[in-house]
Amino acid sequence: MAPTPRKRLPRAQREQRMLDAAEAVFARHGFQAASMDEIARGSGITKALLYQYFGSKEGLYDACVERSRADLLKRLREAVTAADPGPARLAAFVQGYFDFVDENRGVWWLLYGEASSAAVNEMRSRNADTIAELLGDALVDGGRRPDDDSLQLVAHHLVGAGEQVGRWWADRPDVPKAVVVGSFLELAGGAIDAVFRTAPRRR
Repeated sequence: MAPTPRKRLPRAQREQRMLDAAEAVFARHGFQAASMDEIARGSGITKALLYQYFGSKEGLYDACVERSRADLLKRLREAVTAADPGPARLAAFVQGYFDFVDENRGVWWLLYGEASSAAVNEMRSRNADTIAELLGDALVDGGRRPDDDSLQLVAHHLVGAGEQVGRWWADRPDVPKAVVVGSFLELAGGAIDAVFRTAPRRR
């Protein structure tokens, strides 16, 4: 009997398999020492396809970090959507972010790892867009018509502050999460209150 031909994996499934293998190898060896040969063996997919899909080891690493970033933002969006309008949504966002940092403390890709500066800048911009969207929805719920530039300014402030506080706390497990969350909520609340004060009321 002729051998049964192997079923070709769909592209999306192949990509996820490559990324899963790459994450495991990067976690063991770090970016510099990680081998594309080992990643190819771990995924069961040829090294040529790794390069075809991601272009380089740097591109593969960036894709791994981006997948984690996208998972975090999806999780935060779901938490915010499930919360009541108003302050509870901000609390859900901040709590969800620091839960993520806590769960992934010491993981190689936490807060972008060794991703390229171009990739990190793009991810930060998309993070800020998501935060601005959530803030805008909260302002509209409060009867305000927020200014896009003000929303973007506050969103970028929160992205930068969140990264820095997250990095600091990742190395300080002795500091209680409740303290970090409470402090950051005060910081974020102050920034958002400034937008509420300056945003014109809807007519």
